[in-house]
Amino acid sequence: MIQALNEKHGTRVSGLDSGVLDLFLRYDRPGNVRELRNVIERATIVARAGMLGLTHLPSTAFGSRPGRKTPQVSGHEGLVLLQPGERLIKLEEAYIRLTLDHVHGNRKRAAEMLGISLRTLQNRIAILRKEEKSATPDS
Repeated sequence: MIQALNEKHGTRVSGLDSGVLDLFLRYDRPGNVRELRNVIERATIVARAGMLGLTHLPSTAFGSRPGRKTPQVSGHEGLVLLQPGERLIKLEEAYIRLTLDHVHGNRKRAAEMLGISLRTLQNRIAILRKEEKSATPDS
């Protein structure tokens, strides 16, 4: 699967490090192979080369389960601070900002990483700005 993702995204990821393997083995992912594949694909895009480590995984990939601690991955503070039940647009905004930060504001590259067109990314940013303006009181 990683070789196919490398070909699809032009990356050179060689595998999963032991920390990622251990996390995948411990996390209860009942029958959702697509979710796991998406996590690995995003991590491949973020890492670009070498072994996939915990820092390449989105913190939202391992939601809380009763009695389990959610892994907190450094560098993803905006996503970690979100609480269960927040509006979905908040998660989308945090993920778009994280991706844009990662590519130093390059919207075209961010759109590629997010798996959407540049136009779609621009539309979502416009919607987020509109939401932000409507959420702030008029001065």
